[in-house]
Amino acid sequence: MRNYEMIFIVHPSVPDEELSVVTEKIASVITQNKGEVIHLDNWGKRRCAHKIKKSVKGNYFLLYFSGDPGVLTEVDRTLRYNEKVLRYQTVIADKKTIEKVLNKQKEREAQKVDEPVTETGSTPADEQEQVT
Repeated sequence: MRNYEMIFIVHPSVPDEELSVVTEKIASVITQNKGEVIHLDNWGKRRCAHKIKKSVKGNYFLLYFSGDPGVLTEVDRTLRYNEKVLRYQTVIADKKTIEKVLNKQKEREAQKVDEPVTETGSTPADEQEQVT
């Protein structure tokens, strides 16, 4: 199985509820074809370097997944015919990159568990961000 890194841009007019539908569709295509979603990161709405299908902005996503080359073919087909996706690009990711992503993910999970929750229901890190 190979590891892949994919960046895809969703049209900015797509509501947040439908963004999750798009990402879940891609994840389901990967898992149905015996692949594995390693990490999905939502970068949010950003300005594009140039106009893409008359859009200046887009919702950016970074996806790491593993699978056989057949998985990549199905994901490519799914994204190509989805009108909500403006652009996408997939490259083969090396093992070091995947290890870094997994380590960062474990660190984030460990921080969430270690941070005490105050009476307001927020963590000290959340309160620090609100102050600044």
